[in-house]
Amino acid sequence: MPIGGNGRQRLKKRTMKEAERNGNALMESHVLEHSPRAARASEHLLIDQLPVGIFQKDREGRFTLVNSRFCRLKRAAAADYLGKTAQEVAAGRKAVNGSVQAESAREARLSSEGARHHEHIMRTGETIAGEEYYSNVDGKEQYLHAIKGPLRDADGAIIGTQGILLDITERKRTEEQLASERSLLRALLDSSTDSIYFKDLQSRFIRNSTAHIRLFNLAKPEDLIGKSDFDFQGAEHARKAFEDEQEIIRTGRPIIDKTEKEVWPDGRVTWALTSKMPLTDDAGDIIGTVGISKNITAIKEAEAKVEALHKQLLATSRQAGMAEVATSVLHNVGNVLNSVNVSSSLLLDEAKNSRVSFLGKVVALLNEHNGDLGAYMAEDPKGRQLPGYLTLLCEELTSEQRRTVAELESIRQNIEHVKEIVAMQQNYAKVYGVTETVKVTELVEDALRMNVGALARHEVELIREYIDEPTVNIEKHKVLQILVNLIGNAKYACEASGRKDKKITVKVFQRDQWAGIVVIDNGIGIPPENQTRIFNHGFTTRKDGHGFGLHSGALAAKELGGTLTIQSEGTGKGATFIVELPLEPPKRDS
Repeated sequence: MPIGGNGRQRLKKRTMKEAERNGNALMESHVLEHSPRAARASEHLLIDQLPVGIFQKDREGRFTLVNSRFCRLKRAAAADYLGKTAQEVAAGRKAVNGSVQAESAREARLSSEGARHHEHIMRTGETIAGEEYYSNVDGKEQYLHAIKGPLRDADGAIIGTQGILLDITERKRTEEQLASERSLLRALLDSSTDSIYFKDLQSRFIRNSTAHIRLFNLAKPEDLIGKSDFDFQGAEHARKAFEDEQEIIRTGRPIIDKTEKEVWPDGRVTWALTSKMPLTDDAGDIIGTVGISKNITAIKEAEAKVEALHKQLLATSRQAGMAEVATSVLHNVGNVLNSVNVSSSLLLDEAKNSRVSFLGKVVALLNEHNGDLGAYMAEDPKGRQLPGYLTLLCEELTSEQRRTVAELESIRQNIEHVKEIVAMQQNYAKVYGVTETVKVTELVEDALRMNVGALARHEVELIREYIDEPTVNIEKHKVLQILVNLIGNAKYACEASGRKDKKITVKVFQRDQWAGIVVIDNGIGIPPENQTRIFNHGFTTRKDGHGFGLHSGALAAKELGGTLTIQSEGTGKGATFIVELPLEPPKRDS
């Protein structure tokens, strides 16, 4: 970024002073002499070829000499000036060109000013320098620098005036452009809400925006000039800023949009988004750095609040998801315990009504006839019925035993099922935050086992379509949280539909580096207006629902680097939930 307007201004002033000195010397050396005709011709030839406009006037202010450069600058012929005063020239130009009122007034003013200058020089012998502005007939502006002085004879007496004209139009345009640029820069520095600052090769401030000055709690720009970040900020930040700027000075490479943490001596912390670039002079040499810093403290504080809220939401959702799984576990355990209770009741009734008591009566009867048992069984009518009764009793007790064993086996299986569900939940709970390599179909089967009792009780047909058997490295409990919820929701959707052919299809597939799990039900479906809201926190269509399940499932899928999406053709047309998971966990930012 080049800078150096002050240097250019000083150079122009020095050049102008030199031109004035040279012009004075030229006029002082040009004294009207009675020289031979050849010498005067040579002198006029030299004057005519000079790269500056030259003119001479007699005592009455009439032009006696104008060179070619003068005529070109004035855009006129020598005849338009020679023998005429400045006022007569102005009147003649107006008659020929038909100058507009503003231009006529300007020419009248310049001619009047020229007359005054001529009179002053004739009276005092002083040299006068100034600028003249013209607007030519083609609409182009022209600036001339005029140096006027006395014209003397060989004895030093003033016999008229003379002067030189320098075309400074380009210089004026450059100055105006520089002034405009300085004005724009000042407006930018005064109005920008960002900190803008220029530094020298030692990283000391040389110019600053108003916002930058306020950042340092200073009253005047001068209070910052010549100082560095070490004078105002913590040593660590000041050192990093200094090292960055020295690297820019050394390499010429800018630093764009760097987030900087600024620690102030009073412990205050601010954040800035900073870009720094090399500062160059007219020759392209690096003379410092220029920087722009946007205060993003409010943004960083808002991001911190959002991050804290996000973590809190994730924790809440995880707890909600775990509660969903726990609810499913308890629900299935309750179903199994119901079966155990039924079996226990049957066994109790069986025991109360058991025929084994009749066996005791038979034994008592035999004991009564212990001395004549043979005669009793051969001659007594009751005795003769005893063998047949024992046969029937044996058959009844054998049947009773089979029923008891069957119920006890059912109780044993149900207890094993409870143990299996509890062990599964414990296994998932203890590996929270740890990834494991596992087959997706195994995760699906675990989720189905947790819902098998409910599916059977509601007479929901379960169809498995395991197209592939992808293996994933993942947090198992989060996947279980998603699947238990999806299968439970599908069961409720089927039950709410009122149809007899309730059906849930679970598919597993692999596509490139992704594993997919699809849960399809033929239940009540989801209307289009709800499909965009179904994953929102607290949204539910069930009277006893809480709106945590799908929301926590979507968050869990996102945490795993995957997605949870829905498809449904509308009310009464079932729903399809699609879980896509990466085969490998996503890389976390350190």
